[in-house]
Amino acid sequence: MKMQKPTKNSTESEVENRSFSDLPFPRKMAAAIRDMPLSLMQGKPPHELTQALKKTFRNVGDDFAADHAKIHSPLMQRFQEEFQGISFADAFQHWSRMLNEIMCSNPTFSATVPVVLERFDTKKLEVIGSGVLIRIMNRTFLLTAAHVIDQQEDGTLLMPGKQGFMPMNGRFSSMRLPASGRRSDDKLDVAYCWLDNDCAAKLDSCCMVLEREDVSLEAKPDRRTEYTFAGFPWRKTNVTEGRVETNSQTLTGIEAKTSEYETMGLSRSLHIAIRFHRRRTFHQGTRRVGTAPLPHGMSGGGVYAWTEEALRTSPVRLPLIGIANTYIPERSLLIATRFHVYVGCIFHNQPDLAAIAAS
Repeated sequence: MKMQKPTKNSTESEVENRSFSDLPFPRKMAAAIRDMPLSLMQGKPPHELTQALKKTFRNVGDDFAADHAKIHSPLMQRFQEEFQGISFADAFQHWSRMLNEIMCSNPTFSATVPVVLERFDTKKLEVIGSGVLIRIMNRTFLLTAAHVIDQQEDGTLLMPGKQGFMPMNGRFSSMRLPASGRRSDDKLDVAYCWLDNDCAAKLDSCCMVLEREDVSLEAKPDRRTEYTFAGFPWRKTNVTEGRVETNSQTLTGIEAKTSEYETMGLSRSLHIAIRFHRRRTFHQGTRRVGTAPLPHGMSGGGVYAWTEEALRTSPVRLPLIGIANTYIPERSLLIATRFHVYVGCIFHNQPDLAAIAAS
């Protein structure tokens, strides 16, 4: 993944099903509230919990509470219909199970695939990034980040095929380098490959190609929400004797404040920025707070939106809304470019597709 600082494919999802063990709160507070009846919590929550929640919402922005409640209202309604427990711990466990079902069963994540580089000089394979498969007017495209595509100068780009990793054949297109000549200064970092018919026909059967109903062209959302970044970190990859085994990773976070966009010279109409405190992440499978893997290799992966419309369906189908490209560790942020920017670039470069779409 770009930083503003210094043969058979396996894509197993890293989700561990362990028993309920902890709450995502300080240990002392978690011990005090875990067995407390939910009815008591709703009537008069402990002072420590109230203060902790207030501090959290102050950090993410006062506007987020109302936006979060509105977007998650379908899930809350389903929770109220299904929940039969008593304690706060029971409620948290049930809510966690609902979220885990979304993260494990959401089909659109399968459109995010690893991108592998086979170096010209050594013939060694390495995962260098991720990409997203999408169909536009019956053509199959792989969307990714420009700094991933730039590495084809060093070797052949490969993607998952029916017989293992295969060359990514087709028409490549990337945004020009900025005036500085450094891709790290490219705020959009857009690139894609229009796959040729033979390559598209040989895609691995586990790879989903997104259709129009699976994506969102939203330019600037009315509400701040949560987004899930999906991709293949290279630190979770094992390469042995020409065989590549890599695990997918999903990172879900709250959207950054408008002021944070402005500080970084970004726009909510073009970009997506979420909070990613790597050393304080809550693992939905283990239900523990810990350190997440570095996201390097997730560049070009899909970004999926937790929208009110998507959360009304069962099973939930989160729409693609952007493509990841940058990790800013000193600000604890992940950055993506919105999907509509990619569509605009494709239609600009292939006006015949734009004409068909408009007809």
